Amino acid sequence: MASLGSSVSLMRSFTPRLSKEFFTCRQCLGRSQNYATKSTFRKNFAVSPFTQNTSKLNTPASFPKTKSAIPNIFRRSASGSAAANAVEEGASNAKSSFPKVSDKTVAYWLLGSAASVFGIVVFGGLTRLTESGLSITEWRPVTGSLPPMNAEDWESEFAKYRASPEFQLLNPHMTLSEFKSIYYMEWIHRLWGRFVGLSFVLPALYFVARKKVSKPMALRLGGIAGLIGFQGFIGWWMVKSGLKDDLFAPGSHPRVSQYRLTAHLGAAFVCYVAMLWNGLAILRSHRLLADPEAGIKLLDSLRDPKLKIFRRSVAGLAALVFVTAMSGALVAGLDAGLIYNEFPFMGTGLAPPKSELFDERYSRHEDRSDLWWRNMLENPSLVQLDHRILAMTTFTTIMALWAYTRRSPTMKRLLPPAAKKGVHGVVAFAFCQVGLGISTLLYLVPTPLASAHQAGSLFLLTWVLVLGSRVWHPSRTAKLLQMAVKARGQAISSATAHGPRNL
Repeated sequence: MASLGSSVSLMRSFTPRLSKEFFTCRQCLGRSQNYATKSTFRKNFAVSPFTQNTSKLNTPASFPKTKSAIPNIFRRSASGSAAANAVEEGASNAKSSFPKVSDKTVAYWLLGSAASVFGIVVFGGLTRLTESGLSITEWRPVTGSLPPMNAEDWESEFAKYRASPEFQLLNPHMTLSEFKSIYYMEWIHRLWGRFVGLSFVLPALYFVARKKVSKPMALRLGGIAGLIGFQGFIGWWMVKSGLKDDLFAPGSHPRVSQYRLTAHLGAAFVCYVAMLWNGLAILRSHRLLADPEAGIKLLDSLRDPKLKIFRRSVAGLAALVFVTAMSGALVAGLDAGLIYNEFPFMGTGLAPPKSELFDERYSRHEDRSDLWWRNMLENPSLVQLDHRILAMTTFTTIMALWAYTRRSPTMKRLLPPAAKKGVHGVVAFAFCQVGLGISTLLYLVPTPLASAHQAGSLFLLTWVLVLGSRVWHPSRTAKLLQMAVKARGQAISSATAHGPRNL
């Protein structure tokens, strides 16, 4: 009985290693090995491409090692151990390097940061419309995070505001309670700016340290972080221009420099665009890598030379929307929306008289060499006319692009369905923005309409960028797709070749 017990124990020790191969036919075993290889590839590459946390196939150099990673039960030799060690070594090296594609979490965080920038831009417009931006006369990045905590602190802040030109010329009868309302508007705006900076810089450091972003994306995150810090400096530089009375004529409405206001808004737009575009790019790369064969077909169709005109038109449209929004910042900085509150006429015609548009009073040189550009940037009449021209040009360009996609047989055949939907979205936001702009002008710039008009410019730019992301050809992602298809073919052929040999 003792010998029988030892024999059973010995058989049990061998049974797990032999039962699967002995009791499975050759064809079934080959199919199961092929299926296991495909499943492993889809899990390690297609679902989470080039990520070090979920895949050992992190770098292109590790793709040929999948041959050694295929299970080989019958040959547990020294060469098999060496292959396993090589795979583990490749995985450890991959963890110490940047992945080829950034993690999806990074994309969602970038889109969330872009939404936060969108919100602060709109709130900043409200701060300007309520004339609250000059209520805080000092820039204290750290200690200014807290509002006045007692009556003495409030009196101190109010005394500083009473020394400003805005109080002396515009609000000489303002009470402390009224001052608190505009103070809190500006305080929230600055606190929101600090939140944007911290909520971007700290996660960016974490993602870079944990190697969740590609190397190019890490550099882009550093650039965006620097832009956020520079944006805070531009904001104070803008506010500082409204705290001295040498900018405006004696007795006129105190205001900040329209140049600095435009720079502040432009930097915010650039920061928003960078966050949005990179977030969309990461998500698009993951969608394409989820099915490499289909992704290659889609990108090959986008490389058609006949789509080059459309892609360039979308890029030009994005630039035109941006320039139009910046001209709107000049209108806001000069309060140019408070004159000629009619549309499409400006006085007795479509444009004011030439003598008014190119007024010599705005020139500062004796030879009048700066007459044309100073009037374009400082004359409220010409600034509003320029904004109207740019707005109508943008609207006409959008409608022409829509007609091109609807009437051209080539566009109907080559343009992806997602891009066609994107064009419809751009047209819808263009109509809304034109309606808001005209309404804001006719009703003498009421705060709700003016704020909605500013938000509409960002919505329009957003959808143009979404359209651009759907027709843009990412060359780096295209290379990764080709590598993915090649690696998958090698893995399947290796499994087919080694399956019968293992038996």
